[in-house]
Amino acid sequence: MLIQHCPHRGIRERFAVVGMVAKLVMGLTFISCWYTFQMLFDNIWMAVPVSIFFAWMVTNIYEVLLTTLAKPVLDRALKGVIKHLSGTLRVSFIIFFAVFISKPLEAWFFQPQLSARVAQLKEHTIQQSKRFLFTATRTTEQRLLKAIERKERLHYSEVQIRPLRLELDELYAQRTEMEDRIRFVTNRADYFIERVTILSTDGFFMLSWLFTLMVITVFLLPVYLKRNINGQNPYLQEKKLVYQSLILNQYEAFKTEYRKLFWERYHLSIHLSEKYSDPPFNTRPVHKEYNHQSQEQFLDKLYR
Repeated sequence: MLIQHCPHRGIRERFAVVGMVAKLVMGLTFISCWYTFQMLFDNIWMAVPVSIFFAWMVTNIYEVLLTTLAKPVLDRALKGVIKHLSGTLRVSFIIFFAVFISKPLEAWFFQPQLSARVAQLKEHTIQQSKRFLFTATRTTEQRLLKAIERKERLHYSEVQIRPLRLELDELYAQRTEMEDRIRFVTNRADYFIERVTILSTDGFFMLSWLFTLMVITVFLLPVYLKRNINGQNPYLQEKKLVYQSLILNQYEAFKTEYRKLFWERYHLSIHLSEKYSDPPFNTRPVHKEYNHQSQEQFLDKLYR
């Protein structure tokens, strides 16, 4: 309501940009999550509702962070390192969201180039698995081959050698079947994590970090727009009055209810003692004046 009735046109336009950026963030988040989950689930229709939920969740968290990072209009008790640390943590969380959303979008954009690299990586994985499979079956294979060779050298009949040949053929068949399974499973895998890793570390794809930087800039643009407002702006002045009125009214209602409860239950007239000159904001402590006297006056009062 304050923004709609604000006479300053620049403020209205500034917050309109903030709203458009929030909608853009929601759209980017949905596309990023959709690509990620359809790669993981291998099912477009299952990916859509999950992506909608994650886009809604991330956007809500993002908007809450933007609200907490708005230019403060009330005096705060936290100052110095604690204040800067709090703001840094919230900005860092927004940057984390931006990077998290950006990388799947980059994988989607560079998909043709990544597919060739992933195909090489899959073939390397298949060959590595085949070598491991050959190593695992080598001992049994050599044992059967030596047994067959020994029986052939000793002129055993083919009927006596046949069980060993059948066992060796079965070993070869099982190994071939395992090789086919390895190739099938590996080719069906999406290698999504490997795609993101290649994007983040490979020299050819280092330009993707420029896209990441652009997404981070988009995510942080509302923070800049909301913080870079003149403190004397009519919008902030009116917002300050509204916030102060709400807080003071609630504080007075609390003190009234506090006194009422003590009087109704215990028949005691209790009043809250204020330690600050600006309750309930509590940014300016009340300084008590003490009448300091000399040591002789203290001893005189103590031992007289």
